[in-house]
Formats: sequence, C-alpha cells, structure tokens
Amino acid sequence: MHRRILFLFLGLTLAGASLAWGQTRHGFGGGDFHDRFLEVKRAQLGPALGVNQRTVDKLLAIDARYKPLRHQLVTGMKNDMKRLQQLMRQPSPPEREIKPLLADMKRKRLEMLNLQQRKDDEETALLTPMQQARYIMYLMSLIKEARNIKSGEGAHSGRNRPGVVGGDRGLGAPGGMPVPTLRPTEIPVSRPPR
Repeated sequence: MHRRILFLFLGLTLAGASLAWGQTRHGFGGGDFHDRFLEVKRAQLGPALGVNQRTVDKLLAIDARYKPLRHQLVTGMKNDMKRLQQLMRQPSPPEREIKPLLADMKRKRLEMLNLQQRKDDEETALLTPMQQARYIMYLMSLIKEARNIKSGEGAHSGRNRPGVVGGDRGLGAPGGMPVPTLRPTEIPVSRPPR
C-alpha cells in the first residue's frame, strides 16, 4: 500500500514538475508561470491540507530544496533518451555505446526514485495520514489545472474530445481528471482459433 502511494506521489510530482518546467520559458498572465504557480500553491496549500502557514512554508522549502536536483535528473534523463533514439536510428546501432547508456539511464531512474523517497519522507514527517491524502488530491488538482492552462483548454477539459473521459463530469481518473479511452474498434478482442 505504501509503495503504491509512493509511486502515485512520484508520478504526480514528476508530472507537476515537468509541466512547471515546460512553462518557465513562457509568460503566464504577464508574469513568470513558475512564480504564479508558487504563489497559488502557497495560498491554497494551507486550507487544502488543513495546516498552518508554518507547515506550508516547510513543505515549500522541502520542494525548493529538491527541485534543482530533480530538474538536473530529468534533464539528464531526457538527454539520455534523445541519445538512445539517435543511436537506435542508425542502421547498425553500436552496442558498445548503448550498453553504458542504458546503465546510466537505469542509474538515473533509481536516483530519481531515491530522491523522491527522501523528499516524501521529509514531507510525510510533517503531515498526518489525512493531510498526506489531501496533499495527494491537491497535487492532482494542481496538475490538472496546470495542464489546462498549458494546453489552453481552461475549464473545458474533457468536453467534446472524442476518446477522452473526464473533466468536470466527475468521470475518469481520481480527482475527475480526464483520461484517454479506447474506442470500441480499438479494444483488443480475444477470439478462439478457427
């Protein structure tokens, strides 16, 4: 159970971080997206979790301490993936380059999990189990909103989009987030051999 929560939290954190990092080069409402994102988080986190401002400040300090390390790992992982794609496009990919690259990719992935575990341990030390659950739900809603802002969809996510269930209709992933669905023709069907 704890492992599932950790992986859910890791996924949410990485998704939120990648959305925020993807927006930092662009403006958002006349200001820097990251600064606005942090302002919103600082204002909403206390009421959303039921904690005081001191706890909010501690949570934000933990996040700020780990963010550069996470960013460095994510950048390295993206670069490794690009390099792997380049190598695999070659007619005869060089195994002597691929093997150490794959080992480095695995090391970075494990380092990312370790980093996330340390961050989660620090955050959970500050929060009760109920506050931890609220924090996960809050992060999910924050990521949803960031995706909506980034894609320009606003509050209409999931509406009139074929192949997507969710949005404000209360369906989809936890927190009402839209999720891709399969059309009936895309559902794999197992048929007995003739």
